[in-house]
Amino acid sequence: MRRIIKPVRKLGGTVRLPGDKSIAHRAALFSILSKAPLIVKNFPSGADCQRSLAAAETIGVRIERNNDGMILHPPATFQSSEDTVIDCGNSGTTVRLLTGLLAGSTAGGTLIGDESLSRRPMKRIIDPLTEMGAEIFAAEGGTLPLKVRGRKLTSLEYLMPVASAQVKSSLLLAGLASSCDVTIRETIITRNHTELMLQEIGKGLEVRDIKAVAVEDPNDPRKRRMVRPEPYRREIRLKADAVINGGEIDIPGDFSTAVFFMGAAAISGQTVTITDVGLNPTRTAMLDHLKAVGCKVDIDNRATISGEVRGDLKVTGGKLKPRKISGDTTVGLIDEIPMVAVMAAFATGTTIIRDAQELRVKESDRLMAISENLKKLGIKVGLLEDGLAIEGGKDLNGADFESFGDHRIAMAFSIAGLFLHGPSSIDDDSSVSVSCPDFYKLVDQVTQ
Repeated sequence: MRRIIKPVRKLGGTVRLPGDKSIAHRAALFSILSKAPLIVKNFPSGADCQRSLAAAETIGVRIERNNDGMILHPPATFQSSEDTVIDCGNSGTTVRLLTGLLAGSTAGGTLIGDESLSRRPMKRIIDPLTEMGAEIFAAEGGTLPLKVRGRKLTSLEYLMPVASAQVKSSLLLAGLASSCDVTIRETIITRNHTELMLQEIGKGLEVRDIKAVAVEDPNDPRKRRMVRPEPYRREIRLKADAVINGGEIDIPGDFSTAVFFMGAAAISGQTVTITDVGLNPTRTAMLDHLKAVGCKVDIDNRATISGEVRGDLKVTGGKLKPRKISGDTTVGLIDEIPMVAVMAAFATGTTIIRDAQELRVKESDRLMAISENLKKLGIKVGLLEDGLAIEGGKDLNGADFESFGDHRIAMAFSIAGLFLHGPSSIDDDSSVSVSCPDFYKLVDQVTQ
């Protein structure tokens, strides 16, 4: 349904967000392999996470709901086979993590998805899982549907060729399901929710950071330089006897959704507080970005619960400046790039975003979607193979935006519409239900 977005006169206040999607997916799927029930609090209602929960139920998890959340009772035996169809909808996390889990299990499944998910690349999990001995049958081009025939897998040592927490988690779940050693090495550190959850409610996982050491400079023996002794930055080792024991998972507010409220504060110059939001260091590159472009960030009530850092986040906007983003910074901001680009439209100067080619294969081609929508504002945009060049700082009028069926595009340009001259619209606001069905209600809380 098309949604009209009217400019706001005043913005500010406090908002509490639904549970973190990345953590919720893992809680749902971990319950399949757990030795005892998982108590899960603040599980979000978004369609993506509900797909993971439904998949767990199909495989045999019993869901007991109560006032505090739910209890996930693991199956005595798996109830799916390679011919059991499991619809993953639009959720890349569901299909990639579940593929690994099923590949190493005594079960199996045929994983399907919507049109968007059916175009997304799956070879990045198929190849290393096949190296472990997995039997996975994909459509031509390595896309959905995937038929997974569970079997006993062999150990794996794997240097990650792309920065992907989904690939890493898929391989760790395969090792857990098959009780085999898995060693993963990362040259770029990715989200570590799987590792933290396993360390919190299980055992058998070791994480080693490769620290740089001082060595003699071969060009000048009087000097020393810092060198990392291994060609990677982090090593994650899952032992063959690793298990999930069960326990409690209290999910903090979703940082990725919080980004849109941070962006609203940044553009408006006002203050928005987001309470009890996840602050995992592998997720918070946006906070550094906000500071770099002229905003103020404060954190109160910091705590660690269920292995995850959380706190109350207060963002105050300022006069926005442009920034050049590339390399590790882009990786840290990859899901936040739609909001980063919208903020760039309101900044004075040209923002350059590079090394973001991964956005071409998300729910939409996000680089193209961002470019098309910014052009509707009259913004000068250069669409690059791996990024964008955005010349901001102009007086911007309302426009009719396209969501491209992508929740992050819809959310980002809905926020943009709050600060334009005249009304704007989003062609289809239903895509936000994938991650945050109450998004527009939450926006109302800080714009009235």
